[in-house]
Amino acid sequence: MKFTTLARAAAVRLLLAGTPALLLLAGFALAADEGSGKAPSPEYEALRSQGIELHDRAREGDEEAAGNAVERLERYLERFAGDSEARAYLGSAYALMARDASSVVNKMRYANRGMRHLDRALDLAPRDFAVRFIRAQVNSSLPKMFGRREAAIEDMRMLDAIFQENPSPELAGWMIEIYGDLNDLAPGSGQWEERLAKARALAGGS
Repeated sequence: MKFTTLARAAAVRLLLAGTPALLLLAGFALAADEGSGKAPSPEYEALRSQGIELHDRAREGDEEAAGNAVERLERYLERFAGDSEARAYLGSAYALMARDASSVVNKMRYANRGMRHLDRALDLAPRDFAVRFIRAQVNSSLPKMFGRREAAIEDMRMLDAIFQENPSPELAGWMIEIYGDLNDLAPGSGQWEERLAKARALAGGS
């Protein structure tokens, strides 16, 4: 996703059982039809946008929405497998299904599927800000038993590197959250307080 598309970004929340609410980045870039160079048809655009909308409803507590988000995003990705952002949303939707599952077996199954999609999204676009942001926040929200703490820190460090290269007010707003998390997860390993202050100033003191 190009940095210029972040102007259309919106914040959503991921609420995992027993963990703090954390912000996710919602983007709106669409992938070209693989092999044709064409943009998705209205049908596939609808699958993508509906999947993201249902994801957002799921994070607000609609327990049926996460499964519906997964169904639409999987159908979309059958055609547009290279859309890294849509795949990141799919991974997050599976994490929301894990949150809402009643059995431990299903919680584990959905969480593992979510992590696989998030890792695949990162393989596709390792320097995509939105993909890194979504993966970082899901990773940092998962219980310690999943062993994703180091991956979360790695993602946040990459977000810092991207921001240092392009310290725009748009990115600064998202980095306020990231620097706060880095200060908690990796204190003393970077100038997080100083960079947090600079991000706040650049974002307009928010």
